[in-house]
Amino acid sequence: MTSSNWFFALGLIVAALLTAESVRQLRRRWVLVEIKGVSMEPALHDGDEVLAKRTRNIAVGDIVVVTAPDPRLGWAEAKRAPSVKFASRGSAPSPWWVKRVTAGPGEPMPDSGEPVPPGHYFLLSDNPEVRDDSRRHGPCPANLIVGSVIRSF
Repeated sequence: MTSSNWFFALGLIVAALLTAESVRQLRRRWVLVEIKGVSMEPALHDGDEVLAKRTRNIAVGDIVVVTAPDPRLGWAEAKRAPSVKFASRGSAPSPWWVKRVTAGPGEPMPDSGEPVPPGHYFLLSDNPEVRDDSRRHGPCPANLIVGSVIRSF
């Protein structure tokens, strides 16, 4: 093998490694989630996909991707469940939910008027008929919010 062949092979290896690292970095920063169900209608529909940016800067009115709560115990126990780093198509059930932030820490919770605990957010479905949100599971700990939706498809 000549030296030019070695350089070509080395170049291919370096390009593959750079591509793999780029994909890893993108997945650390962004997440693509498919909407399942009608909880976010009329803003988002079943089958829509949303692109969310992983961030801790959450504001009232944002649509966020959040770790799904434990069905019986709520978000307080969801943090003890095994973490899921990336959504995979075809997996059931979804490890993440998409909800709208309606109150932040210290702000009054809708319906009760009590303040949202520090480090928590009150999340609601846009569809008023769906009550599988903070009204059922309680305020969501901030560390379970994956990111803020920036675009839907």
